[in-house]
Amino acid sequence: MSNPFKLRSGNRTPFKQLGSSPVKQSTEEIWNQKTNTGTEGIPEDGGVGMEFLKNDLRSDGYKKRLENELAAAGESDYVKRAPNEGELEIRPDRSLVKVKNPSSEDVMDIRTNRSENIMFNDPSAVDKEGNRTGYANADYIMKTPEGNRLMPSTNVNFSNRYDWKGGQKDRIEGGDLITHEGAHAITAGEHGMLENTKNLLTSAKGGGSGNINQPQEVYARYKVAQKYLKDKGIFDAFTGDEFTDAHVNQINKLMEGVNQENFQTKNIPYEVFTFFGDDKEMKGHGFNKKMNKKDMKNIFNNVASNEPDPSQITDDFGNQQTFA
Repeated sequence: MSNPFKLRSGNRTPFKQLGSSPVKQSTEEIWNQKTNTGTEGIPEDGGVGMEFLKNDLRSDGYKKRLENELAAAGESDYVKRAPNEGELEIRPDRSLVKVKNPSSEDVMDIRTNRSENIMFNDPSAVDKEGNRTGYANADYIMKTPEGNRLMPSTNVNFSNRYDWKGGQKDRIEGGDLITHEGAHAITAGEHGMLENTKNLLTSAKGGGSGNINQPQEVYARYKVAQKYLKDKGIFDAFTGDEFTDAHVNQINKLMEGVNQENFQTKNIPYEVFTFFGDDKEMKGHGFNKKMNKKDMKNIFNNVASNEPDPSQITDDFGNQQTFA
């Protein structure tokens, strides 16, 4: 496994930066073009990582956490989604739709649709719009002649500077990186997340400008941590069982003495280490705040993250909104 500290993922580029950048405009055909040959180490269907995420969506535990999350959010909360074809016919420059007080009734169908519209591309130096690919990222913002638009589908990109059949093979075959990027794809980064949930995740990791402190990044790491705990037989989030003090104690024992220098040799996934934390600054990533018992229990029992009910449209931001 090569140096994980070069990991970059999550939201690609702010709308304002995209609007003034020299990258080429895209089309639906280019955006949805299949580039996966099945020969470069990237599974076309996302492999075990996407299998975990799709099983999570179908689980009793996910539905229970979603109900808890919506109840905690209240009626004034909102999420954002991609505009549909009818909305684009009326306003071709529409970039996203703000949805107030989303219902849980349509959540599962919408999230499942996003999970089925992810393109895992072969490694490349640049993405479909000519932007340089760093390590790996989930791209759900398309540059169009009318402006920049949040898409209902996602391109997951991998840099060809890394050996995905060699040094990075475990990150793919073990499912950690696919789970990470797939989680971004399903929620479109922070856009499909309730504001209350984003605040909870930000607070749990201490906020700040570091990559690992952003809510969409905390969420992606949380999904990998769920998978890890399930694989280790510590906690199965699919069941809907309560995450208790006993689980917290098991995790604290597991993470005791784990730090930036030894987490790899201790076989702790990068995402798991940066989710549970060690209360130390992580160069290039931000302060890796240690997750306390209260926040750990709150997240594992109450966070599913969700997509909106499209019948509750209230607003959009055109090209004026900047996203972290």
